[in-house]
Amino acid sequence: MSNRKLSALIGNTTGLSALNRTLQRIAALQRLYEVCAPAELIPASRVVGDRGGILMIAADNGAVAAKLRQLAPRLLKNLQKQRAEVTGIHIQVQVFQPVRQPKPAPEKTPLSIDSIDNIEKLSQRVKDPGLSAALARFAARRRARA
Repeated sequence: MSNRKLSALIGNTTGLSALNRTLQRIAALQRLYEVCAPAELIPASRVVGDRGGILMIAADNGAVAAKLRQLAPRLLKNLQKQRAEVTGIHIQVQVFQPVRQPKPAPEKTPLSIDSIDNIEKLSQRVKDPGLSAALARFAARRRARA
């Protein structure tokens, strides 16, 4: 098996090399954007591309998009001072939903022996046979875990 680097493999594959150049350009524009944009707006917005010199910025919600539209002329000047080849800015709302990690199941605290005894006694005093049986099963399961 060849020991070529992944970057060399991507560079030699026609479709992947074009995609790689595009991704590198977007990453470079994102870095410039992070230098020029207000710090409080950076976590809620990102560069998604550029078309014909127009920088495409996605905002997580309408409020961030509105603020970026207000700041667009100043942001454009700052980007041009950083030598970005940008002639305009287009801002769009594009809700970003991060991958949610499943919540761990809450740890169950075992019932004390006294509590289990009280549930068993309650199951004997309850007149409803279905409830009585359910309480008895619950107490038996908890006693097995204790």
